Amino acid sequence: MKPDLPTLWACATGHRSDPLTGVRRLLGAVALGGLMLLGVLMLAGCRRPPLLYDVTLAPDRITPNADGDTDITKITYKLGRSATLSIYFLDAEGQRHDFRRHEPRAPGEYEVYFGGVINDRMLPDGTYTWVIEAVDSQGEQAQVQGTLVIADADTVFPDIQELTVYPPVFTPNRDGLLDRATISLYLAKDAQLQVYLVNPEDPNRVRYAVAETEGLRKPGERGRHEYDYDAGVDQGAEPPPDGTYWVVAEAVDAVGQRDVETTTLTIREGGVPKAEILSPPDGDSVRWNTDHVLLGNTLCFTVTVDNYGPVPIRTSGPPPGTVYRDDQNYNTLGYGIEAGAWRVGIESEASLSSYPYRWAVGEPSQLVTRVINGQVYTYLPAGARGRVYGCIKITQEPVPNPLYFWAGLIHERVGIAPINNHVDPEFVTIEVP
Repeated sequence: MKPDLPTLWACATGHRSDPLTGVRRLLGAVALGGLMLLGVLMLAGCRRPPLLYDVTLAPDRITPNADGDTDITKITYKLGRSATLSIYFLDAEGQRHDFRRHEPRAPGEYEVYFGGVINDRMLPDGTYTWVIEAVDSQGEQAQVQGTLVIADADTVFPDIQELTVYPPVFTPNRDGLLDRATISLYLAKDAQLQVYLVNPEDPNRVRYAVAETEGLRKPGERGRHEYDYDAGVDQGAEPPPDGTYWVVAEAVDAVGQRDVETTTLTIREGGVPKAEILSPPDGDSVRWNTDHVLLGNTLCFTVTVDNYGPVPIRTSGPPPGTVYRDDQNYNTLGYGIEAGAWRVGIESEASLSSYPYRWAVGEPSQLVTRVINGQVYTYLPAGARGRVYGCIKITQEPVPNPLYFWAGLIHERVGIAPINNHVDPEFVTIEVP
């Protein structure tokens, strides 16, 4: 026999009554309980978490002298909601030393280490009141404080003294004149030391590192330090763009004290020089007048020098058109080697030295002159070409004979690029009557 509805209701509830009435009572009870639960949740939601809590600073005594023993203390704190945070220390006179000041923080847990340095300098020995303070967007403030003792602190400052740059304006383009700047300073204490250039107009504040001259002193050692700055052109690197730069010297000692000193340096006409003997599309790079020379006559040549680089190249004499005897060289004509100067040279298999016959890289009308430190110098401008020609009078039969002659473009005391060495060799016979 199937049980009826009242019987089933009585088994389920333990009450003998109309099942519909019982359901109504049950639903009413559930509704009342739900309202009470919602109220509890709403009350819980109205209670905000504490703004600043679980604040610690340990240990409460430090000896910041870089000996590895209690040099720092650890600060921890929690924020229940977004706030601006300050951490500061009050000395015995009540002077405030800010470690963090009004810095925005999101809710969460934080930790930071403190080694006694405020604004790049070590606080002196003493007892300090530390204060951690938070202020939320509604202006509510919470503050926790305690005591910190600083003892045996290393307060000797890594002072940078006598920062100088000479010359204050230089032209790093490997012309042998004002190519380098010497930066000098005195460091009062062992510290990590770096020197770099920064363009104050550069929003990215790109740093150009300056390497210290090796062998004078150990890096970061107390005493005088010197930096020989070529802006990178000696290694074939493009220098920083022309302009006036801050020279920044920065020293950081073992306990975190920091000193920064600045001066200025101006770069003008900086760049890696680039030139070559031009190879025309319809002829030879070197135009020789003949491949047979009667003893007593001259072997002549003509080349074109192309300055395709970003900077002018300096040159020296003798001028194009000069005639050498085969027993002469540039020294005998009074035009010795000049570091940084460019010249066209001719060499042969019989030559006793490298390119003994040399000429300026252009005619006087193609060159410009400049007065530097009271001396007159000659340049082939950037983007310009110079015509070079000259002759060698053959006065004695060479060994071997016949022999090769060739041209080169020499950057004196710097080198000869492969493309400018041994250019367009010509096999020449010296005819002896």
